[in-house]
Amino acid sequence: MTRRLPILGVLAAALVAGLLFSPLFGTTAVLWPMLAVAVIAYLVEESVLHRPQLARWRVPLTLAGGVVVLFAVIPGAARRPLSLWDAATSGWRRTLESTWPASPVPDLVAFVPLLVLLACLIGARVLQRSRLLALLPALVVAGLSQAYVTVSGVDALIAGLALAGCSALVLLEWPSDRGSWVRLIAALAAMTVGASTLGVALPASTAVHLPKPSPPDSPTVLSNPLTEIAARLRSPDTVVFTARATGPVDRWPVIALDRFDGVTWTAAPKFQRLGRELPLDSHVTVPVRRQSADVALADWSLPWLPSQSRTLSVVDDRPLLVDPSSGALLAEQSNPSQYRVNWAEPTVDVDALASAGVDSDLASGDDLGEVPTGIDDLARGIAGDVRPSFELALVLEKYLRTNYKLATGDNLPTGHGYAQLNYFLTKSKRGTSEQFAAAYVVMARLLGLPARLVVGFKQPDTASPDGTYVIRNRDVLAWPEVAVTGVGWVPLDPTGTAMSKAGTGGLAGAAETVRKQLPSTKEIEREHQSEPTLPGPNAPTTYHFPGWTALVILVGVLVVAALLWLLGVPLAKAVRRQRRRRHGTLGAWAEARDLLRDHGIRVTPAATARDVARDSDGAVSQAMTLLAGCLDRALWSGQDSDPDREFAWSAVRKARRGLAEGRLSQRIRTTLNARSLLG
Repeated sequence: MTRRLPILGVLAAALVAGLLFSPLFGTTAVLWPMLAVAVIAYLVEESVLHRPQLARWRVPLTLAGGVVVLFAVIPGAARRPLSLWDAATSGWRRTLESTWPASPVPDLVAFVPLLVLLACLIGARVLQRSRLLALLPALVVAGLSQAYVTVSGVDALIAGLALAGCSALVLLEWPSDRGSWVRLIAALAAMTVGASTLGVALPASTAVHLPKPSPPDSPTVLSNPLTEIAARLRSPDTVVFTARATGPVDRWPVIALDRFDGVTWTAAPKFQRLGRELPLDSHVTVPVRRQSADVALADWSLPWLPSQSRTLSVVDDRPLLVDPSSGALLAEQSNPSQYRVNWAEPTVDVDALASAGVDSDLASGDDLGEVPTGIDDLARGIAGDVRPSFELALVLEKYLRTNYKLATGDNLPTGHGYAQLNYFLTKSKRGTSEQFAAAYVVMARLLGLPARLVVGFKQPDTASPDGTYVIRNRDVLAWPEVAVTGVGWVPLDPTGTAMSKAGTGGLAGAAETVRKQLPSTKEIEREHQSEPTLPGPNAPTTYHFPGWTALVILVGVLVVAALLWLLGVPLAKAVRRQRRRRHGTLGAWAEARDLLRDHGIRVTPAATARDVARDSDGAVSQAMTLLAGCLDRALWSGQDSDPDREFAWSAVRKARRGLAEGRLSQRIRTTLNARSLLG
């Protein structure tokens, strides 16, 4: 048991460190592969204990067994022989480029059990030389996990307690008497206090992580679907895709455009590899319901895929990229012919939506350049004294619906720069959804409303008998969205054509109800003047740490601990030696016993100096013989004379010089060995 406990502690520490990667893939995805490689590592160590001749094969046996068991345990790994190699060389990077929890595919998830396998192997090898350093590989794995996701609060407390227990198994001897049990309990209590302090010190807030880079092969320049609206309307009957959803759908977004330079609208999506499921946007605090739809592409030429603003997951065998802020989907290679998209649909109370404020935290790309005076004056005249709110968003929408006409036929206007928008707003007052949406977003931002422009397709009014909707070019649409507090982005309809019978429920239905109950602008002005401030949520104070902070803290703690060890152990031994000199010859014998233990020489409590001299050789045997004579005189005569004291301590120095004749590394390990201080 004494020989097995330290190796079990090393393997358990590696497992605990590997479990800190759970937020990346989910606990189940990493737990079983890690347990498998840890069992292989233990079986190899157990075999070496029974057959020492296998020691030279420890490394290849552990590595080969670990790789074989990973092929058997990780689903899909056996069908892809190079998946473990891909995981070892680039899995860590592609995991960072993915949304979390990432898909537990072999070429991603396998890098975690491979790290644990190396930590088990290296820790077991180092354990033969130093118990303290045997925990270092597991701590490195734990530090690497914190570079991805920083645990805090209760999670940090549990991890600290688990590592403390593993450290106790490695660093402490199995108790053989009452005093040893007391020392073991005291050490465990100290480790528990330290782990508890760590858990309390880190704030119990949302885990933070490193900034997520986009995949290097993700496109940076894509076509602008806003410029294709007029061309699509000239070929209205072309089928672009079909969709069958589990609930009402109002429209199908393709891409959100949030940057305008006065000439064209563009998007700056931060694409990531789509993982298993996207977390719900933290700005959405109202209840949501899950919906899904089966989408089949037909004559589809855009690089993006039809999706929803709050996409959660996509069921498809092809790797996809996603922009988490807008839900935009992009195929890494060729577009899939069909897929299933799952999303969250907010369920908001009509009265709450009517009185809601706007969420300025979602505003982006508000720089509009040099706005023509006519557009600015028109926006201010429409708003009057109404403050930024969802009601103001509907007032602006109502103005465009009432005073402007949707263009139809062959002669369709194109363009969405300031020249075209100024002509649309002040002269022609006729345009497609391209001009309606672009003009709305410009004026909304001038009035302090966080708004963006979205291009996609509206849902037709009728479906086939099996519930499938056929979306054609005639359904192409651009519309504005406004960020509402607690709800997120709410789609609006300045053309008055987006609302379909199929989308009468959900967020679109709630917005339509508020739209029908909208008071006049004068009534809204009086209402806002009577309110000192618009209602808004009290955002809790959160603490955010950069992803590397935990790793830096861990390295700092290790450096400080190493310095304390290098200075503290020799100092403690020097202080102990000075105190023992007061006890004369008996103190010299106690010092000699600890000196021999530090050098790995076993000295039982019942052993005498003559026993040690008989089992030793050279200078150590001579020194122990001299010390035995001093002990005989001191114990039998009852007197410990000063000459005998000096003679006994000179024998200790002689034994130390004899033991120090080995290699320099051996002398350093002996000097820093704290076993005699704990025993």
